[in-house]
Amino acid sequence: MGRLPVAATVTSTFAALTLACGSHGGAPSPTGTTDPRAAAAPAAAPGADPAAPAAPAAPAPPPVSLAATPRLDLDANRPRWHVYDRGLVLPIATEGLRKYDQAYRSPWSAVRGAGADAYRTLRGATTLSFPWTAADGDGAAELIVRGRGLAKLRVSLDGRRLAAPTVAESEARIAVPAGALTAGEHALTVAASGDTRWQTIELAPAGATACATPGTWRKVALYTELPPGAQLILAQPASGGPPAATDAPVRVTLTDEDGAVREVYAGPLGGLATPRALPIAADHVARLDLAADGCAAWEHLQIAVATSQRPVPAPAPVDNVVLLVVDTLRADRLAAYGPTRVQTPRLTAAAARGAVFLRHQSMAPSSPPSHATIHTGQIPRVHGIAGDDGTLGADTPILSALLARAGFATHYVGNNDFAMSRFKQVGKWASFETPYYAHGKDCAPIVERALAHATAAQAAGKRFFVSLLPIEPHVAYRFHDGVTDAYWPGPWPKPFAKVVTGAHLGRLKSMRLTADDWQRLRALYDGEVTHMDACYGALEDGLRAAGLLDRTAVIIASDHGEGQGERGGRAGHAYSLNRELVATPLIVIGGVAPGPVTAPTSNLDLAPTVLALLGQPADPRMQGANLLPLAGDRPLAPSIVASEYGKSYALRASRWQLVVDYDGDQHLYDVAVDPDEEHDAVATAPIALRYLRDAAGLYLAHRTRWHAARWGNLADLAPGNPLAETALPSAP
Repeated sequence: MGRLPVAATVTSTFAALTLACGSHGGAPSPTGTTDPRAAAAPAAAPGADPAAPAAPAAPAPPPVSLAATPRLDLDANRPRWHVYDRGLVLPIATEGLRKYDQAYRSPWSAVRGAGADAYRTLRGATTLSFPWTAADGDGAAELIVRGRGLAKLRVSLDGRRLAAPTVAESEARIAVPAGALTAGEHALTVAASGDTRWQTIELAPAGATACATPGTWRKVALYTELPPGAQLILAQPASGGPPAATDAPVRVTLTDEDGAVREVYAGPLGGLATPRALPIAADHVARLDLAADGCAAWEHLQIAVATSQRPVPAPAPVDNVVLLVVDTLRADRLAAYGPTRVQTPRLTAAAARGAVFLRHQSMAPSSPPSHATIHTGQIPRVHGIAGDDGTLGADTPILSALLARAGFATHYVGNNDFAMSRFKQVGKWASFETPYYAHGKDCAPIVERALAHATAAQAAGKRFFVSLLPIEPHVAYRFHDGVTDAYWPGPWPKPFAKVVTGAHLGRLKSMRLTADDWQRLRALYDGEVTHMDACYGALEDGLRAAGLLDRTAVIIASDHGEGQGERGGRAGHAYSLNRELVATPLIVIGGVAPGPVTAPTSNLDLAPTVLALLGQPADPRMQGANLLPLAGDRPLAPSIVASEYGKSYALRASRWQLVVDYDGDQHLYDVAVDPDEEHDAVATAPIALRYLRDAAGLYLAHRTRWHAARWGNLADLAPGNPLAETALPSAP
């Protein structure tokens, strides 16, 4: 559905889900049609049984008013489709492969050849993960491999070696014992000689026949989240020429992550021209199945949402931006993100006036790559600082430099030169200051210098961008009299006394901390957060006194979080991509509609958002997206955002987080019921797992080229993205 603003309410169904025959490379549907029920029904499905009785006409639901945006265009999301011909097709020679290939570095070659002759070769052996449902059957099945040089295939299913293949021309068949394919995720390990040409692998019931017409399939499935009020509808082809009417029967079902199966529609294809509700619980992942009686080409399908009747007033524009990145601040220490003992009265009051992005993620759990992402809108392996070392790439778009060229006064004041010194020269700052060297760690001098720069810019008649980086609550955690003792009354013996240093964190495993020691450590961290809150209050008071607050957007963010005893007693950061390290706050006050935002968002999006607040275009090299359209009372599209650090990565959806560690082990967490991520749901939540695995394949394959403005996000590819044209299995 993309990160798009909600346009005026329309009764037309431009956001639609369609089933029709034709080329899979067709253009996306236009933004609207005059009436969803006026759209002509799609053509008869090639391969359908002409003698089959016509399905009875399903009763039309009452008219639904659909919003112009957001929308989920299934033509654009073909790389995420699971396609069934004789059975489930794993399309080795097309874009769709990566859903099933979870290797960090894929052993498959680039695609060679074209069309029906396209193929890949394989280095060694690899494992493909794929879903199986109860509807797919549990009887005897066949594994069918299409390609060349197939005589030496070696295949294992869930670690069990299968029989040798029977090869005939360009197809090899391997028997799969009855009962081997049960509902859930499975692992298929394949290998062959180096000159084997792989085209598709298919898992099908024994004796199933293929669709006769190239480019048609019996069923397609999509794992997705759905916003409240989601509707399934048939859009009018972009060509303007209506397809021929047909009574070919189809069935649409929706399987909730809890296993409940709902029939959304059963009847003639033409009936899908009327919106059909997709009922699903909020924040749940579902599997949407679209099955034909026979074979069909599935096109012009979209999902829309019912119109909100509450218009979102446009916020007053701002002249300036203050970006306050609080080093090492966990989101769960702020009352805006849920119950907490930590007192932050000024930040809590500010959040009540601003947009609070409740599912915000840091790009990395360490300062250098994370700050570089904040200031460039690029992922670490693109901007060049993938770990604690590294330098910025020569063609890196830097927020301060872009704004300086546009005439803004740009200033940096902060106490983390380890991360930000790489921006000192290339950032084109009017000033770059580190008060730590003269005043120590405290945030008060940072606020003082920032206010001086803001008022000087005002006096000079210049708009400004001021970036602040206080290092509280990063180590050393200090004791603040009258603050910290609210979280632990004492005593304060060694090993910490009244300060926790980096050296302490480095030897925690050997310190054998008691429960009271952990309470003291957490109290010192929480006291630093409360101390930082007072500095924020001073910043806001100073902007107000200077007459600048109403014309200045203040953004509160963090580079990463901080472990406080999770993962078996870990503390500090840069050790994983779990929630305590990557769930960070993002609060925007000014220039944006206030209120909570539940779509997952990322620090990757900060730079384009700052530019949008200041009325400047996003640099096309930035990979993130402007977040302002998400704010306010708007229907939201599915969204998945990523974090990464070295070879580890994590993907966050609304409720679910997939964490893939350095050795490739995957862990799935339902953060709504398990916010501390203590219970791995890989074995118990197959629909959510497959949803995030589909996204993981796209991320691993395309993260360095991905640009949200043109491609959309991992859960919602934008129309016109470069992947959709080559996503489906090629015809034999």
